[in-house]
Amino acid sequence: MHKRIKFYLIYLPIYAISIFYIFCIISAYIFPGSEKEIINFKSENYSFTHNFFSELGCLKTNADETNPRILKIDNTPSMILFNSALVLIGITLIMFYYAFEKLFILLKDERNLNYSKFTKPLGIFSGVFFSGVGFVPHDLDFGLHVFFANGAFLILFVLCIFHTITIYKSKYISNKYSFGYLLFCFCLLLYVMLIFFGPQIGPAKTFTENELILQVVSQKIIVLIFTLAILSQVYGINDVVKKKSDLFKLL
Repeated sequence: MHKRIKFYLIYLPIYAISIFYIFCIISAYIFPGSEKEIINFKSENYSFTHNFFSELGCLKTNADETNPRILKIDNTPSMILFNSALVLIGITLIMFYYAFEKLFILLKDERNLNYSKFTKPLGIFSGVFFSGVGFVPHDLDFGLHVFFANGAFLILFVLCIFHTITIYKSKYISNKYSFGYLLFCFCLLLYVMLIFFGPQIGPAKTFTENELILQVVSQKIIVLIFTLAILSQVYGINDVVKKKSDLFKLL
């Protein structure tokens, strides 16, 4: 049990995030390029400012384009890599928050058990939704894909609140980690507001190039902040494991 807790809370997130970025880089490198007629944009490569992450996971390029002149090129290699990485992140979230509550039970940290118990179901739902994004490519079912993507970030925001409170009230983890996660909560709130109330990008939608760039770049920034926030929590939890080595002597 103790070995699994340490693996799920420390090693698995590090491995998963590393694989996610490696797969994203390779996926972007082999991406065939895209064209967006509405803003007169065309590129033979993946664009950091004009292509969403989801486009890496599409079965074919230019999924939203209706002009028959614009070719839809097979994107299978990129799709497999990116969607696999996304499913891995979803599974990691599920296992991380499965172990997160158990950590505080093991530590007998009574001050925040009432808060930590909420992180488990929220973490599982968030992980399922992130995995759902990977299992349902953008061009397979756009509506369901967006449902999973928006739902994942919305659930993640609620989860973030309970996670922050849990760390803040802990007797064993420094408050600096809760303040760092609180900053992530604020950034996530801004992003959730942007995806629900900001410019809408998608099939049959009218948007400007600046609106597209705003949504695309914001998505990449929040993903970066999210992964850094998780790694900061891993570092804090690792400190606790070292200090409480008597509880983890079997690890």
